Amino acid sequence: MTTQAPNWYREKIRDMVRARYQSRGGYLDGTMVQGDGGAGEVKFPVVGRVEAYEISGSIQKITNTNPSLNMIKVSMRDFEAPAWMRVQDARRQGPNEQAAVGRMMSAAIRRKRDNLKLEALNTFVNGVSTLDDDPKECLKLGDGSARIDIVNAMDAIDHVSGAGNDDDDNGIFWAIPHAWMSQLEMYEEIKNADYAGPTDLPFAKSGKVKKRTVRGCHILALPNEHFTVGTGAFGTGSNGRAFDDTGYIDTFLWVKDAVGAEIEWNKENMSITSHADYEGTPMLGKVSLSGASVGILPEGVVRLRYKAINSATRPA
Repeated sequence: MTTQAPNWYREKIRDMVRARYQSRGGYLDGTMVQGDGGAGEVKFPVVGRVEAYEISGSIQKITNTNPSLNMIKVSMRDFEAPAWMRVQDARRQGPNEQAAVGRMMSAAIRRKRDNLKLEALNTFVNGVSTLDDDPKECLKLGDGSARIDIVNAMDAIDHVSGAGNDDDDNGIFWAIPHAWMSQLEMYEEIKNADYAGPTDLPFAKSGKVKKRTVRGCHILALPNEHFTVGTGAFGTGSNGRAFDDTGYIDTFLWVKDAVGAEIEWNKENMSITSHADYEGTPMLGKVSLSGASVGILPEGVVRLRYKAINSATRPA
């Protein structure tokens, strides 16, 4: 007859692993258009404007409108996040801790996917488009001296909507810090707005992401660490604060088809290999990514430069 081992001999599996707070990433997946191609390069074709003209009534050759055809190309970039683990350490880890290591490695790749997009937006708004047609520059709002206001949001939304973005599949997205979202929620128009965008996007499925839809623009609050551009960018704050509120940060509003993003391959699940040629036969865990992002249509992207606030204040 066998008896069950006493409780203190059995391993207790509990959710007791603590991880430092960090962005889980992947929030911006699906917010930008995919391109064509492969083998290390992706292409985004852009067709220019075509105008109709009045015909004379006589039989004569047509007047060719000659629409421009440009091709925006971008090369894939490769990334990986490796981590050495000693077998001796692995033996001391419980299953929860081992799973936590894998989740953190996967989050590193998802954050890189998001940051590739934000880096491309920053590069795009600070450059000049190579397209043949105008406009060739993105709209830039704010000088960093004022707090974000609902009027600034409406200005940006009106700009991209007024340019002719009327395709229901091309949503407008605006990624902002949580403090900016709280500042905007001081206005009833934002506070009472519900999210009305695609439900299959990563940020839409996350209950941790604050989101609102205002006049077709999906505003989403991302973790502070994604806002790294500006004199008050993440990491410049003091007394435990994320931002230097005497400076500014840049955020970006974009239409889906105005920016391209392509992931050629994405390996979030950590691979583990043992290396017997090293002392103790350590294990090497890896996650990796090959992808790229690029700005396409200047009229569909807006930079909003406003104060890097850490807390909201009620408007006068």
